[in-house]
Amino acid sequence: MRPLLAGWSSAVVSVIVSVELLACPRVAAARQPATVSPAGGPRTVAQRARVRNASNGDVALERRATQRLESAQHLLFDGRYGDAATSFDMILDQPDVRGIDSLTSWASHGMALAEALNGHLTHARSLYATVLRLPAASPVAAAADSIEAAVLTEQHGTASALLDRFADAHRSALAQQYVHSFRGLDLALAGKCTDAVAEVGRAPDADRPIPEAVRGVCAAKAGRRGEALALRDSVLTHPLADPLSWPMIVARGIALRIH
Repeated sequence: MRPLLAGWSSAVVSVIVSVELLACPRVAAARQPATVSPAGGPRTVAQRARVRNASNGDVALERRATQRLESAQHLLFDGRYGDAATSFDMILDQPDVRGIDSLTSWASHGMALAEALNGHLTHARSLYATVLRLPAASPVAAAADSIEAAVLTEQHGTASALLDRFADAHRSALAQQYVHSFRGLDLALAGKCTDAVAEVGRAPDADRPIPEAVRGVCAAKAGRRGEALALRDSVLTHPLADPLSWPMIVARGIALRIH
């Protein structure tokens, strides 16, 4: 597994921008330019791949691979997790993806997230292990991938430790928004709804997608169906800075569990 949270002092600016988007803020949707993506997001990966491939004449091949990956990502966004996992698996077998770390990481991450949101936690853990062995774009992306993996595969002790380390390293409001959001999600997945709702209530903005999804799931468990459905709909109609970002897909996946 890749080292976690190493080298943060050289990436302060990336931390600020990435954590803001990782927490899916409404203000980011209004103010971030279209080319800005969260750390580890598909668009960031595609941009890195384009820069590399422009130098060796493989632009057309990379574009086709990126289009297939984006199509699979849309299946994730729509909650079609079985179809998404199948699509990402097929993409991993393609010659224009094999051996390219950025594209392999994207496809593997998509499969892992699809399996986790589909409730196949054992398989998701093995897929996330593959993602975490691949090079990351930055320490921010490495930390985000590790926290996401631990939370969504319900490795609660690991998730808590990673979130503690992130919170200790970063005291900004944006970093704390991220920590409270994912800690609240981890508690909700552990069945600790009282603690989960209290945790997301400590976030600087409790009306962002992941806190709303957490409150919606817990409202549903408490039998408050009207409140739960209103929170679900708020997440699913949230204005998007990047609709294909991993955190937005996580928030939607949790909200889609509310019926």
